[in-house]
This record gives sequence, C-alpha cells and structure tokens, in this order.
Amino acid sequence: MSQEPIEHISKILARLQKNTQLGLTLEQAKIWECWEQLAGKHLAAHCRPHSIKKGQLRIMVESPVWMHKLSYLKWDLLMRINRMAGKELVSDTFFVLASDEDTLQTLEKE
Repeated sequence: MSQEPIEHISKILARLQKNTQLGLTLEQAKIWECWEQLAGKHLAAHCRPHSIKKGQLRIMVESPVWMHKLSYLKWDLLMRINRMAGKELVSDTFFVLASDEDTLQTLEKE
C-alpha cells in the first residue's frame, strides 16, 4: 500500500477556495467587508449589500431618491467590485427599498 505525500492544509484550502462554491462565497463576502470602500463613504451610509443570487447583487437602499442616484452609479459600482475581485464576481445589481421586505422575500425564493 503506497502512501500519498502529506499536503499542507494551506494548499488544500487554497485549492478548495479556487475550485468550489465555498471559494466563490468567500470572494463574494469581500463585498460586505469592503462595502464602504467600494461604494464610497457617503453612498454606503444610504445603502448596503443584501445578497447575491445568480451573479446579481441585491442592494438595500434607504429611499427612492438614493435608489435613483444608485441607478446612475450602477456600472461604476460593478466595475469597482469586479476590479477588487480580479474577475467578474457580480454581473448585475438589483436595488430594493429597505422598507420593501416582501419584495426581498419573493426574490430569495426564486
């Protein structure tokens, strides 16, 4: 019986991060961690990431005025997120008013 060489845990974790859903989830978690830098301090005070589904980042926004403002900044925000990740991590955004929890619950079921 031949014994395989022992592999360091860091190499195993790096491979898992690169090739599994866990790795993608960890990469996406950086959006929450770096939200203020990605969105900018002023904008981040009025919105926050909520979830990602099928490449679409769902962002909770505090008012229709900020939702409108974000619609103009959408592509810049996507570019910043994907630049941070070094690849296309998010392909689209969807804005939801923070007061509209029913819409979010419907989206989560899809």
